[in-house]
Amino acid sequence: MYICNFIFTTSMRFAHPEHLIWLWALVPLVLLIAFGLWARLNALKKLGNLAMLNRLAASRSTAKLVWRAIFTWVAVAALLVAFAAPQMGTRLKEVKKKGIDIVIALDVSYSMLAEDIKPNRLQKAKYEISRLLDKLGQDRIGLVIFAGEAFLQCPMTTDKSTLKLFLDVVSTNAIDLQGTNFRDAILEAARAFHGIETGAAASERNQSRSKVVLMFSDGEDHEGNLEDAIERAQTERIRIYSIGIGSDNPTPIPVFNAQGERIDFKRSKDGVVTTSFVPDHLQRLAEKTGGNFYRIDAQTTGLEPLISELNALQKEEFASKEFVDYDDRFQIFLLIAFSLLVLESLIGDWRKVRQKEV
Repeated sequence: MYICNFIFTTSMRFAHPEHLIWLWALVPLVLLIAFGLWARLNALKKLGNLAMLNRLAASRSTAKLVWRAIFTWVAVAALLVAFAAPQMGTRLKEVKKKGIDIVIALDVSYSMLAEDIKPNRLQKAKYEISRLLDKLGQDRIGLVIFAGEAFLQCPMTTDKSTLKLFLDVVSTNAIDLQGTNFRDAILEAARAFHGIETGAAASERNQSRSKVVLMFSDGEDHEGNLEDAIERAQTERIRIYSIGIGSDNPTPIPVFNAQGERIDFKRSKDGVVTTSFVPDHLQRLAEKTGGNFYRIDAQTTGLEPLISELNALQKEEFASKEFVDYDDRFQIFLLIAFSLLVLESLIGDWRKVRQKEV
């Protein structure tokens, strides 16, 4: 029990995660073990009546054979995990890093379900964001989602794996109030920036460091508060890089049932509702805040120019708490494997048979 608690309550990583691919070998191994047990049973059936043979070989235990097979399989699994060199963090330490502060603002209005960009605008945006995260440096990054209002999906963090988990669950159902509210997205991003540091010198540092919002949207502005969004970004010294998603052709907005199957398109009294990509608003946001405008369409294969531009921005030093001093813990799994193999050898195939009194 102590070992289990230790493993699952401590931050663990693998020095050689590529070796974990060998765990796939456990699948044919379990099939081989099962085949061996089946072949033994089948061979006994061919020799004669199975019940009679069991009485003649009463000292042989099928249950013990099964347990030996299970112990062998688990021992091999533990050895394979040990081969990947598991390591566990022993303590949290404040680590100094250098980077910029980025908030990704992702439009989750219903128009992002349009399928002019495959599989749809939202899924394409999430895919490009994930690729972007893989190529950024030691930056602090947060995630804001917005439609008719905005919500902080993930606070500022240097842990990109955690951020990706929050990104994966984003959908158009995350916000009930529909629309595209750029102002609220900027306000929520500003709160995320302000929430990073506290103290007397925090305000000065907040003004000096590079603050960037990456605005992923199809550009439709249903709230009419674009100028308010620009003014707030300028006040907070936030640089906006707009990433427009969509094609120039009007596209219907699909409607899905609870099982995720498309059943219709969004309709109004005038017929099927369509959505169009509107670059003007996104271009203005970028132009007025010192950023730049980029476009994601069917031919987009990456955002390398944006990544280069972000990496060229002035980076500030900041503190981040991380697990450090990772210690090797492969010995735990070697101990598990060794113990199971010893138990397997001690079990044997035989069972005690009570002698009948004459």
